[in-house]
Amino acid sequence: MKRRILVATDGSEAADHAVDYAAGLAKREGADLLIANVIGGYGLPDGVFTHVIYTGQASLKEMLDSISAETLTKARERARAAGADSIQLESRAGDVAEAVIDIAKEKAADVIVAGKRGAGPVERLLLGSVSRKLVNLAPVPVIVVP
Repeated sequence: MKRRILVATDGSEAADHAVDYAAGLAKREGADLLIANVIGGYGLPDGVFTHVIYTGQASLKEMLDSISAETLTKARERARAAGADSIQLESRAGDVAEAVIDIAKEKAADVIVAGKRGAGPVERLLLGSVSRKLVNLAPVPVIVVP
């Protein structure tokens, strides 16, 4: 059975390091690489962000979808440059860690790779809240790349 590596990206420098690492790992292991971008809640309470982007705010949703597509395209280019062959892309909206865990379960990922810190202001200070949540809650091993 072919292994599947899931890497989460938000387009930040830390996420780029994670994509590079995951792509190299996929190349060495002959594994499929699944690159995921989750449009997060940007500090809004649970459910509010999802409600806003799906109820009558078509232009906001289109803008966020476009940003996600651009982030995934750039990550795919990085992964290809690092030697990954089989690459799939996945975009979601909602709580970032929960969505990544859902993707890992749905797509039968063997491992999750994430950057140490994301693009948000809090994540720049310490081990990112998303990375921490993934380490604590993911059903598969999580590799946090500095």
